[in-house]
Amino acid sequence: MPGFAHLTNLVKNISNKVVAQGGIVRSIQNHGIRRLPHRFKAKYADREGNRYYKDGRFFSIYYDANPIVQKEVDGILKLDEQVLRNTHLKARNKLWFVNIAREDKNPYIQKVLEMEKAETASAEGK
Repeated sequence: MPGFAHLTNLVKNISNKVVAQGGIVRSIQNHGIRRLPHRFKAKYADREGNRYYKDGRFFSIYYDANPIVQKEVDGILKLDEQVLRNTHLKARNKLWFVNIAREDKNPYIQKVLEMEKAETASAEGK
């Protein structure tokens, strides 16, 4: 299990890389030590000779950056011997749908168009 100083340095390196390339670090969350879903094998044995792990420290870094920075962050995590696995997820929220340029893909524009059709149909029916 990596020490807290190692984890702090890793998070600082990632945050500095994101900010230096024009990105924004939204939040950093330490989820603590948890049981892994299955036994994980590390690339190299640790000081005690262990290569298989049942527990691991989970943390999340939420940041906004371009894909080049994401690849650099992925490279930092892959080179670190203490990191067993890493995952990058693209976070989407409700405002993401508003930013879609195509009207046929935007659910909010579709609702407005349907409301306008209903209003014109009821006005013609009167």
